[in-house]
Amino acid sequence: MTTIRTAGAAVSGLLTIAVLTGCTTGNASFLPDTDAQAAATEAAPIEGDSDGDGELSEFEKQVLARHAPRDITLHDGTVVVVTPGQPLPQPVIDQIAADAAPGAAQTQTADEFAPMAGTRSIREVANSYANELGRTVVIVYQGFGVWGTISTVDESGGPGLAGSSDRDALVAAATDWAESHDAYVVVVE
Repeated sequence: MTTIRTAGAAVSGLLTIAVLTGCTTGNASFLPDTDAQAAATEAAPIEGDSDGDGELSEFEKQVLARHAPRDITLHDGTVVVVTPGQPLPQPVIDQIAADAAPGAAQTQTADEFAPMAGTRSIREVANSYANELGRTVVIVYQGFGVWGTISTVDESGGPGLAGSSDRDALVAAATDWAESHDAYVVVVE
């Protein structure tokens, strides 16, 4: 009986040495397969994961939302898709201009308070569409014979373009500003 124990201990010792040195037969390894683990942890990259940590931070979610296409419902019920980085579709431009036109007309009246109310009205239109589009909206309009702009950003950060009698020059300047600030320009005729 002693020989059987010695043989059992010898076999146990050989198996221990084989396992520790990595010499095993077939699939009998108790050590983890590092290649399989690496493949399992390397999942497909997540869209918008700019830092590559495998999850979206709140900032990354906001960036994704800002760059996602937007559905804009026109007054007639038509839905127009606006894709960031692409020009604003003409039906959306037409609707913004139509919504801002009454305010632009008000800015041209001789009534003491009407021009200010018209300016406020245009700014409200710009803000409303900026919220829907996720981008700054610059509205170019004419008041008392001069062309000016109203945007959804505050006075210090806006295009600051006003008082030009040359419509085309003001539209070109507003467009240049908008291109460098990821904004849309709408002209109210």
